[in-house]
Amino acid sequence: MDTPRFADLAQEKLVHPILLTTIVDDLKFDHMMPVQAATLHDLLREKVDCLAQAKTGTGKTIAFLLPAIQNMVITPRTKKSISLLVLSPTRELAMQIAKEAEKLLQRMPNYKVRTAIGGTNKIAEASSILQGCDILVATPGRLLDHLSDEEMRLRLVNLKTLVLDEADRMLDMGFLPDIRKILGFLPDKRRIPRQSMLFSATLEGQIQDVAHLILNEGHKFISTITPGEAGTHERVPQRLVVVPTMTDLAPALVASVKVECINPSDFKAIIFAPTAALADFYGQILRAQKGLPPTSILHSRISQTKRTRITQEFREAPSAICVATDVIARGMDFPNVSHVFQIGLPADKASYVHRLGRTARADANGRGILLLAKPEQAFLHQLKDVTFQSSEPLVYSKADIDPLLSRVENKEKVYQSWLGYYKSSTKLLGWSPAELVRQANIFALEGLGCSEIPALEKKTIGKMGLKGVSGLVVKPNAPGSNDDRARGGGEGRRTGR
Repeated sequence: MDTPRFADLAQEKLVHPILLTTIVDDLKFDHMMPVQAATLHDLLREKVDCLAQAKTGTGKTIAFLLPAIQNMVITPRTKKSISLLVLSPTRELAMQIAKEAEKLLQRMPNYKVRTAIGGTNKIAEASSILQGCDILVATPGRLLDHLSDEEMRLRLVNLKTLVLDEADRMLDMGFLPDIRKILGFLPDKRRIPRQSMLFSATLEGQIQDVAHLILNEGHKFISTITPGEAGTHERVPQRLVVVPTMTDLAPALVASVKVECINPSDFKAIIFAPTAALADFYGQILRAQKGLPPTSILHSRISQTKRTRITQEFREAPSAICVATDVIARGMDFPNVSHVFQIGLPADKASYVHRLGRTARADANGRGILLLAKPEQAFLHQLKDVTFQSSEPLVYSKADIDPLLSRVENKEKVYQSWLGYYKSSTKLLGWSPAELVRQANIFALEGLGCSEIPALEKKTIGKMGLKGVSGLVVKPNAPGSNDDRARGGGEGRRTGR
């Protein structure tokens, strides 16, 4: 690799000797990745604010952590003050960043790295931060919750570095109002100078607005994406499988996975499903197949502790299958993912591309497979610039999975989440509310093997905007049920805090 070596930083005395020893001797980093080579000297020497455009899986975490930690270790410590704040769109990415920071600080154990993320005990989390925190990696929603406490706000009065990672993803998820509020709690940069960095794979939409909010006027723009460089969706081989009906998707997925899994020992696949309940459904079906690598399921309805374990196990596995929702579509670094399957209608083109980006990372090889039912084909208009490879027709049979359907758990939740997800796409599908319900009922009886149409609470039907539509089976609201629980098995369009 024709880029500078990390060891060369010693000659310029840009990095603390202990930190450099950790990088070179402990972590075995040799040559810099392109994004590191493009950013590190400016961020370390000049301490400029920076807007960096870089793809995921290219080493950008080190590109912002190293300057921030260097700034932290050469500055006199202020008791219990946070030196570096990193905002991340998802819990998993936040934990990954925190782990990288801990690796860099392994020879400096007095510095503490903490996370503020949803799905954990907020009181215990706050206690840990208040006891001592030099680096805080947080999701916007949870951090804003903590900042309602004055003592927590005081921890940020001497902030030295602010980083927004995957900024475009945060905006996609609707976090701009939260980001604005968080910035309002930070010290005035004119009084307490700080270095700010914004990393994003794209520069579309409101990215420039956010850059104006957090970066100084003289900030540096660095892009490691050359003009005309092919994106993941342009260079990764992709195959399209279209089946007649929604009930054909599960058997087609099983057949497609078996076709692609030529060598189980190096087959590592992520299968993206539209909702948490559908991820559970497809995961149960795949777990029952013989001859496939072990299958795990990952979505936001799983407890944070279990998600952390599943994430780590999948990351370390040489061969595995993970059925997931968009909770891991951006920023998560899983090495050697050979295949990405997307089953059912993606939320939009951006979601399709980001999911595909879990494979072929850092110029490795990969392959993508999109499985759609015929009614979902209208989505392909959004993928006009994608060339799908021609392939032999997929041979599958519903009889291969029918015996398994009796063992599938929570069919009612799967039905409800299917109905809720596709309700938001009826315009694209060309379905009336009555046709949506008809298709959902066919899916329940033939695709899930239900003996009868699952009943939905009256409240749930009202929330879906399907009150009075023929074909739905209505049951009374459960005593004490709340609005959130009534939705059941969602997560199709937006990742929560």
